[in-house]
Amino acid sequence: MLQSLVEAHNSELGFDDFVQGKGRGLVINLYGPPGVGKTLSAEATSEHARRPLYVVGGGDLGTQAAELNKKLQEVFDITTSCKAIVFIDKVDVFLEHLRHVECYRGILFLTTNHVKAFDEAFLSRIHVALHFQDLSKDAKAQVWRAFLAKVGVVLAHNIIDKLVDRDINGRQIKNATRTANSLTHLADPAMDEFTALFASVSKNADA
Repeated sequence: MLQSLVEAHNSELGFDDFVQGKGRGLVINLYGPPGVGKTLSAEATSEHARRPLYVVGGGDLGTQAAELNKKLQEVFDITTSCKAIVFIDKVDVFLEHLRHVECYRGILFLTTNHVKAFDEAFLSRIHVALHFQDLSKDAKAQVWRAFLAKVGVVLAHNIIDKLVDRDINGRQIKNATRTANSLTHLADPAMDEFTALFASVSKNADA
């Protein structure tokens, strides 16, 4: 769906709002709990569109309204020149200051924990809002296999079944896989006892 929206936006750049200079961008809100695939979805979309992804954290923009809007405009100027997709993470705390959103002509991803964080005025600026729920066991299995494949590891189904029973999210899976892979390079590269190793690694995975 996201890929189709991006392709449609690229082919409709001639469309404008009633107010000249507004309504020509694509603003997508990805909302849901941490570690359920919001960032990964934006990354996959940028890869499909063959555009760079410019990631902005809430702390990168400052806390004062004037400073925030100045830095945000600088981000939009940079990304417009290189046709990058903008990804602003955790915008819940400064939504009321995002004045430049409706004037941005590019593709903008915003992530929040709850769609209710938006007021009605800002909701009108969002073209699509997608809800990401907690990962099911099948989804966890796919995430495990995807991240393990990146480090060249294929695990038996019974081991994957044990891993998906753990109460962790996608971000923790990513961090645990990365840490476990680093440890196995120092010890045994086989990783056939990954579940035992993960038991200690998962404690250090970011929430």
